[in-house]
Amino acid sequence: MLGRVNVHTHPAQEPRRVPQQPRGERRVAQLLHGAASVIAEVGYEPATMSAIAERARAPIGSLYQFFPNKQAITHALRTEYGKDYDARLAALESEAKHLSLQHVVARLITLTVGFVESHPAFLALLDAPSATRSPASLRRTLRHRLAGCFTAVCPRTARAKSLALAAVTLQVMKGLTQLYAEASSHERRQYIREYRAVLFSYLAARLEPERSRENE
Repeated sequence: MLGRVNVHTHPAQEPRRVPQQPRGERRVAQLLHGAASVIAEVGYEPATMSAIAERARAPIGSLYQFFPNKQAITHALRTEYGKDYDARLAALESEAKHLSLQHVVARLITLTVGFVESHPAFLALLDAPSATRSPASLRRTLRHRLAGCFTAVCPRTARAKSLALAAVTLQVMKGLTQLYAEASSHERRQYIREYRAVLFSYLAARLEPERSRENE
């Protein structure tokens, strides 16, 4: 279930009212679900506030009560998506110390593809304005979470190096999702295999020397 929205960004992206009661939180969740459904179906640009309200079965005034414009509701939706992806990365981080680098890479790609499949609007939101991106603090959390996975696999890796590897890895995952959006089912399977090989080769070249020093 989508949780409470509480974002701090440019005023144009801020919700007009943050729900304080369960009823309000349920209404916001309903509105975000409606937005996701419309955007997944028609794309970001054609989606309208009226269509979102209609899909959410909510009065248009109720939508504007919480979100002043499409950018604001899109920002909230992308923030919720970021939180969900973070929860998936957190699960991987907690298990990474028991996994090989190859398994971590495979799990990362699998969870990323699973995330995309379970959030149909995600790919359409790749075309949304950069101002609607999730908060920088959440993006930093994702980077630190992924760096934690690398540190778990190779404990002697410097934190700064793990963070740099995480930043590159997240961009690699972004590239995969963009190709995934445009590909056929057969091509998607091929891209997953190729990205798994690319990412493992990249990380192994930078982490395996650290592991070798640990064993000296």
